Amino acid sequence: MKHSLWRTKPVAQILSEAESKEGGLKRVLSAVDLTAIGVGAIIGAGIFVLTGTAARDAAGPAIMLSYVFAGITCILAALCYTEFATRLPISGSAYSYAYASVGELFAWIIGWDLILEYTIGSSTVAVGWTHYLSECLKGFGLTVPTWLLALPVGPLQVNVAAVLLIVGLTGLLCFGIKESARFNALMVLIKLAVVLFVIVAGIPWVQPANWHPFFPFGVSGVFQGAALIFFAYIGFDAVSTAAEEVKNPQRDLPIGIIASLLICTVLYVAVSAVITGMVPFSQIDAGAPLAAAFGSVGNALAQKLIGLGGFVGLTTVVLILLMSQPRIYYAMARDGLLFPWFSKIHPKFRTPVNASVVTGLIAAIMAAAVPMEELHHMVSIGTLFAFVVVSGSVLIMRYKTEETPQHSVGAVLQLALGLTVFCFGLAHDFSKPVQLFGLSLTTPAFFLQPVGLLGLSLAQALKILTGLLIMAKPLYTLFTAKQVNIPTGFKCPWMPVIPILAMAGNIYMMVNLNIDAWIRLVVWLVAGLIFYFVYGQKRSKLAE
Repeated sequence: MKHSLWRTKPVAQILSEAESKEGGLKRVLSAVDLTAIGVGAIIGAGIFVLTGTAARDAAGPAIMLSYVFAGITCILAALCYTEFATRLPISGSAYSYAYASVGELFAWIIGWDLILEYTIGSSTVAVGWTHYLSECLKGFGLTVPTWLLALPVGPLQVNVAAVLLIVGLTGLLCFGIKESARFNALMVLIKLAVVLFVIVAGIPWVQPANWHPFFPFGVSGVFQGAALIFFAYIGFDAVSTAAEEVKNPQRDLPIGIIASLLICTVLYVAVSAVITGMVPFSQIDAGAPLAAAFGSVGNALAQKLIGLGGFVGLTTVVLILLMSQPRIYYAMARDGLLFPWFSKIHPKFRTPVNASVVTGLIAAIMAAAVPMEELHHMVSIGTLFAFVVVSGSVLIMRYKTEETPQHSVGAVLQLALGLTVFCFGLAHDFSKPVQLFGLSLTTPAFFLQPVGLLGLSLAQALKILTGLLIMAKPLYTLFTAKQVNIPTGFKCPWMPVIPILAMAGNIYMMVNLNIDAWIRLVVWLVAGLIFYFVYGQKRSKLAE
């Protein structure tokens, strides 16, 4: 049993599948295509919606630093993704990376978890897209029929527009990856033009006085704001899911992943600086911050263009998320962990058409009737969990040898546990009661007494100390053990510092999410484990 749960897929086998020309996916994407895919997936709801919420309720003008912190955290994880994507240029992204490093059980868990990011993420963004559809048309004197946004069907209010968007984009993705990439590139150009217009047009209206105080919620507000706006960065990892369709993965994948993140981080910081400079942070509109800011200065043209930018921007995000999930299904089915039907490739278009149709169907059903607020946190915690696994998997692969294949697994798992306890103590306010299953849990007053020079409570100090003690041994192991030499491909620099920092940053943002998100993640993963033990474990190709 232990062997079957920890069995890993040989790297040589993964590379042979990636290089197979017969019956596989078609290699047609370039570095420019990948960068456009990354930018198309990243710039969307975050810049047009979440900036207002995070600035008004969490960070104030320091939202600029929140974007920097979230961007740096993503870049650290992106360096780990890039090493894997060039070493293992195959569909499956984090799922395939975990399969080669940690083992089959963790590969299944991360593959199941990615459904939260891609399928539920596309549903979430599709619902937000309908709001911008209405705003975009309103700017040109048109209105969306009420039944398109809320069609009564029994007790439900069905979002017909979101369903139509998902169905149309699913059809495009079935037709071909190159055609989808061209459509995405056109939409990205429009979106970037709108974002640059917002920055340039807003600069004359900036009043530096609105940036004071810069930290109205304290320095902690920067990190709380980063956890809120992290949704704005979701999508860069979608580049790695297309690795099997890239012409020159060793060269183009690093360019696509890193370039898209750098471009978007610079634009996010610039836009947040303009918006908080135009409007006092307490008066920023949480629902449509960009449009409201320009409306307050009477710039009607900017309002129209922002509505168009949001409409186009969210279209590309849904497209990329719907593109990514079928390739996860495809990889898992090819390994035997999912039904073989998911691994079927269309004979003419060379796309995973069956997996695409199922992804579109599930996303459409969820977008039709599930409120966006119910989905948002599930997407964020699912993505952060994937980033943690990829960062840890890079560490494992760098120290993994044939003589001691599981030597580094235990160290990285212990490190992750220690980081979780440490970050929980650092971020959690133990003075506030926690609501769990209808019960209000409070911390005894004794543990709330301040200790030390940093003003931490006793409960926080104990958690931080416990986390440090748990991390001590694995950190010593990782910094003293000999690393495996990687002859070719992109190498994550400053090993093991970068993956450890990536794990720490993403775990810290995870513990800043509410407990409901954690409960939903656990329930989702338990359901996935049941499916794995009932179906996947016995039918795995490695079991043969």
